[in-house]
Amino acid sequence: MTLNFDRVGSDWAAALLKAGCALSVCLLAACTQPASAGRRELSPSVPAPAQMTVGVGIKTDHKAYAKPPLPALPAAGGKYVDPVFGTTIMRVTDERDGRAPGLGTYYPHWPTFNADDTMLLIRKGSSGDAIVKRFDPERFELVGGTEVLPLSIPGSSAAPMWESAVWSHDDPNVIYTFSNYYTGGMKLYAYRVREHRFVLLKDFAALGTPRDWLYQMSVSADDDVFAFSQRRVGTDEPVYYIAWRRSDDRVLAHNETGGKVDEVRIDKGGRYLAVGANTPPTPNGLRGQYLDLSNGSSQATHWNETERPSGHGDLGTGFVAGFDGWADGVGVRSLADPRRPRTVFRFTDEAGRPDWTEEIHGSLLADNEGWLTVGTFDQLASTLPDYHVFEDEIFQVALDGSGRVRRICHTRSRVTNADESSGYFAAPKPTVSRDGRFIAYTSNWEASGRTDLFVVKVEPAPPVSMSWLTTGGGSPPRATPSAAGEGARSRPRRVRGKP
Repeated sequence: MTLNFDRVGSDWAAALLKAGCALSVCLLAACTQPASAGRRELSPSVPAPAQMTVGVGIKTDHKAYAKPPLPALPAAGGKYVDPVFGTTIMRVTDERDGRAPGLGTYYPHWPTFNADDTMLLIRKGSSGDAIVKRFDPERFELVGGTEVLPLSIPGSSAAPMWESAVWSHDDPNVIYTFSNYYTGGMKLYAYRVREHRFVLLKDFAALGTPRDWLYQMSVSADDDVFAFSQRRVGTDEPVYYIAWRRSDDRVLAHNETGGKVDEVRIDKGGRYLAVGANTPPTPNGLRGQYLDLSNGSSQATHWNETERPSGHGDLGTGFVAGFDGWADGVGVRSLADPRRPRTVFRFTDEAGRPDWTEEIHGSLLADNEGWLTVGTFDQLASTLPDYHVFEDEIFQVALDGSGRVRRICHTRSRVTNADESSGYFAAPKPTVSRDGRFIAYTSNWEASGRTDLFVVKVEPAPPVSMSWLTTGGGSPPRATPSAAGEGARSRPRRVRGKP
């Protein structure tokens, strides 16, 4: 969040952090609950759950895999092998890095890994603290000590905002951040990690009042377009939103919200700005707008079965992928044609029965945008049929409509809402590295009393064709082995020095 955490108690800070991430859900319009249309798919005639099975190796099916007894929990830097999926997992933090509620990721669209996978940005506690750990991606090891990120900016009376800070896509030494309260002004910084130095990139004071501050940042994949909400003391919602292009110091959008916007996000291509509504969904009610910054046009999406607003997902280059609340699956929509989503995957068991009991979060941080990296946790209070498929897992869903899935590991996180470490902070909220080799996630080790950051090593997902998004076809094609590697939506890695 963008309040000065030094000025408020930890309970309030935690509530703000949870609220901020909950609001970021609304950008994509829907929580992972069945919409009325999807709920009709369930009926009393649904047969009994299938027997769960266990085997070793990454899975590509829709079976339910039981979680075996917990393995021994290693100390930070130690590893274990997931007994069901066969992947190697490192515990990155432990009690030496911070007390309960613990440490973890921020949110799936705010990166944990820097541009070359050599540093990890990690949430610490619930009061605004953050740490950086150094990482050797080739040896899959932690190297060096832990760096606690500063809670002050020279010349400012506000702290830097690490929640919603974004690693540079070009320079592995730079984190983009901003002042976290009006006392620090509307200032955007590049923090140079190795030099422990803040570099002022832009002061947006001319766009606001002395009682305004920036809020919830997103950055395009070329480090050129930045987007924020603009908050003001005495208001509960953003008063404006901003899109700014760094290369020519041009404000692309500065629009008043009327109190009806919770946040904005820029797509990875820097062309489309997603504007999320903060109002509860109502039949045919407005859920969001997609602005084309290249020509000033916009298109709105509404809460209905045709437009099916997405939830808990992420923006790629010119498209968005997230939970489809009508089909109990993953939907994809082109930002040039946002009212025609395509369902590309469904959360069903082997018998085709939908399981609505998993909460999901999805990440598109990898350069290969053909797969959505998903983390789930079981909604224990749900009264809907529970077939235990994709339960408490990290997996990847192909966005080409082939229905392919890569099931990677169990998170061993259990959300009971009994305390901070088993509530919102225990949601896995995975973030994938740009090269697709690593996935970071949060786990409370089956409600152990604290959360920690874990990283699973994985073979990068294969490229898939996403051409159907740009050709205007009504539905994604069925993938074939011969076509699977063609037309990959993948962004080349660029790692070079840049302030």
